[in-house]
Amino acid sequence: MKKLYDVTFTFDPADTDKEVKSVHLQGEFLFYRSNLTGNTDETGMVENDPKYPPAQYEDGMDPIGGIYLQEMDKNEEGLYETTLKLPAGSYVYNFVLNADLVDPDPASPFAGFMAMMLPDGTKKMFSNADEIMEVRRSGKAYAADINVTIPDPKKPSGIPTVTGSIPGTVLLVGTPEESRRIPNENPAKRGTVTYMSYTDVFGNVQSLCVYLPAGFDRTKTYPLVLVSHGGGGNEAEWAAQGNIDNIMDNLIAEGKTREAILVMMNNSVYSWDFANIAKNCEEAILPFIEKILPVSKDPEERAFCGLSMGSMTTLYMYYHRTEVYGYYGAFSGGVAPGNPYFTLENPHLKDVKLLIGSAEEDIAYNQRDIGVPTTIRALKEAGIPYTPYFVPGSHDWFCWPAMYEYFAEHILWK
Repeated sequence: MKKLYDVTFTFDPADTDKEVKSVHLQGEFLFYRSNLTGNTDETGMVENDPKYPPAQYEDGMDPIGGIYLQEMDKNEEGLYETTLKLPAGSYVYNFVLNADLVDPDPASPFAGFMAMMLPDGTKKMFSNADEIMEVRRSGKAYAADINVTIPDPKKPSGIPTVTGSIPGTVLLVGTPEESRRIPNENPAKRGTVTYMSYTDVFGNVQSLCVYLPAGFDRTKTYPLVLVSHGGGGNEAEWAAQGNIDNIMDNLIAEGKTREAILVMMNNSVYSWDFANIAKNCEEAILPFIEKILPVSKDPEERAFCGLSMGSMTTLYMYYHRTEVYGYYGAFSGGVAPGNPYFTLENPHLKDVKLLIGSAEEDIAYNQRDIGVPTTIRALKEAGIPYTPYFVPGSHDWFCWPAMYEYFAEHILWK
């Protein structure tokens, strides 16, 4: 049975200049019972199983994407607080001030995205949910910018980049033995995450997030992994929300993967033009990294992986750039027959390693030309080797770190 931790959230009205009439905790604290029976499914089906709030958590459940909302009580000191019982893992949360809640409107095109589960299992949504979604879809701002939600003022992200902001505060619960997303308990075995600027192939200054393993030594030569976020994301997400640095630290400490340098870029700025992303990686990022860090130039020691749109980017690299990277991890996004970028004409596809998969209840787990099972079937029919891997969860940050962890432990450098 998994251990449950009492996690208390506290909000101080003094931390905001807004009038505070009420405070709600909002976060990814939902669970479900997985029906996943294996990691080789080629059919594709989103099960849409029931989701449960923390109070209804039972042993054997897995976390899954979705929004939970709970009103916080005001204590004698004037602070708002509430406590949840949570299993080990990584969660993202916000505080919602003065929430105006209504029943989900079936006529709203965004009801499915904006419905939030309450402690009793019922659902509510913000009265201005349509406005919030329009702002998000425009790419101009997160909901925080229109005074709906705010990250925990006591726990700023600490990300020193303009493009690298994330929409919430990351909460880590438990021990590394329970989840590799938790920091290694030995500080000497923790790597470092650094943000740095470079000039991209189009002459614009962009930002990179770079992970260096513990005990980094410039006299060594390290394998290199380029890691892409997904649509609407940026270079900070894999470290800030995906805890990829902690995963690497723990795997390296356990002897389950090699020490490696990881580089995360912002591909949203190229509007997901895969050819331009590849050009920027090869003509700007790789030369820049090679100049400042001791990375291997051998394709057998280079990898590319990514989530969602970044997974499609990975498959573009796989189809067209086998001379650059020897290992590929496609998490929650396919490029199948019918997609303009699909091709199996590259004779070297059999010479590189590919991991491809998604979560059980993933929007990428479907039959479209960007579906993962559709892509898998095309590879199988062509006799091209690949490793399929499916995990519990949905199109979320519970899925992608689990896929990267398997990729780093079982695929990279094998």
